[in-house]
Formats: sequence, C-alpha cells, structure tokens
Amino acid sequence: MGQTTPSQFSSSCSQITTQDNRSNGKIRAILGGTFNPPHNGHIGAALHAADEIGVREVHLMPCKLAPHKSVGVSEVHRVKMIELCAQSNDRLIPELVELALPSPSYTVKTLRALKEKSDDTICFFIGADSLYNLDKWYEWDRLLDYCHLVVMRRDDEKFSPPPAIQAWLDSHMANDKSVIHKEPAGHVVLTNTPLYSVSSTEIRNVISSEQPAGCSGKQNSSGTPIAKTWLDESVLRYINEHQLYKS
Repeated sequence: MGQTTPSQFSSSCSQITTQDNRSNGKIRAILGGTFNPPHNGHIGAALHAADEIGVREVHLMPCKLAPHKSVGVSEVHRVKMIELCAQSNDRLIPELVELALPSPSYTVKTLRALKEKSDDTICFFIGADSLYNLDKWYEWDRLLDYCHLVVMRRDDEKFSPPPAIQAWLDSHMANDKSVIHKEPAGHVVLTNTPLYSVSSTEIRNVISSEQPAGCSGKQNSSGTPIAKTWLDESVLRYINEHQLYKS
C-alpha cells in the first residue's frame, strides 16, 4: 500500500471520527510525543490503531522535555494545541500527567504514576521505529508491568526488529488483539496503520518559510498547502495568531 493522499486522509478521517468502537472495559489508549505541533498524520495513525484494537478514545500525552532541549515553543503552547485537537474531535483527550512529574522523565515512571492513580488498563502506542530501539529505554523491560504496548506498523514498511527485540517480542506478542480487553498488562499488540507522508519537522519548516498571511508555503501533490492539509484548522489558526515556528 502506498502513501495516503490528502483526499484519502479526509475520507479516512471522517470514518475515524464517526466510527464508535467503544469497549466494555475501561481502557486508556495513550499516544505520547512532543506534539510540536500535533498533526493529523501522527494522530490519524493512532486513531486507526485504536479502531483495530477496539478502543474509541486516544489520550494525547505531551512528553516533558529537558530544559536544555529547545523545541521552539513553550510547554503552554504545546498543551494548548493538544486541547484544540481534542475540542475538534471527541475521540481525543489530553493527558498531562507527565508534565506534572519530577524530572528526569521516563516512560516507565509515567506509566507507573498512571497506574497508581487509576486501575484503567493502559495501552501505550509506539511506532515501529521506537520498538526497534526499545532496549535503549530506561527500565524498558518493566514497561509491560504497567501496560500493553500497541505498535503502529506502517502498511508499506517491512517489519524487521533487531534480534534482541524480536526475541523479547516472541515472549510477549499477542496474536489475539482482544487480550487487551481481558488482561490488565503484559502484552505487545501489532497493528497496521496507513503511511501518512508528513512529519512535525516538515510542517515546522513550511510554517517558518510562509508569508504572514499563512498557508502559502510548500504544497502537496493536490496543490493544497501542507500545513493546512495536516493541521487541524484551530491549531493552524493558533499557530498563526501566536506566530509560532516563525524564524
């Protein structure tokens, strides 16, 4: 399967928003990231993965960044953009727990904090590229104590984990995705998601080079400006109002 086009994205996004796959149990699906800015490629893939595992809502969790790591915008702006995404789609929910935790921030500590606050079953979404490097994460072998990992594989990419990760997968991978509705943690579930040909870096670069009027930057194959295609309208308006990512 090739890359998803803007017209295909609009169609699939409509299907994602209207489809209701509510599960009987209480499951919290979490997508972490810098969300700098949050865009429809990243979020669209997570919503497709949520559909595949039978979960309706996805919690967007902005990660805490080290003080020396510059992302060009403040934490306040990143949170506000996530809140705007959630206001536009009732399947999205802001999850800000990591921002309130003491530094340094590690995923396993965040998951532990979530479990201490709630008995919800956590499904933590990661991309295949993150899975390949999972053994470099802090206390990575404890992650499944607190969650199920949901791996978002892109449709047209070969899935090839390194040997150490593959051996770990062989012990924890569930072929039956319904396991997340039956057990509280401990499994890895693989999903297939469309390939959205966009990145936050590309969007920031386009916005940085645009004229003050807004969406006149680099265009996609349909002639539509990339920022306008891949950002929620309210997020793009917020970016322009606050002159975010402008060089």
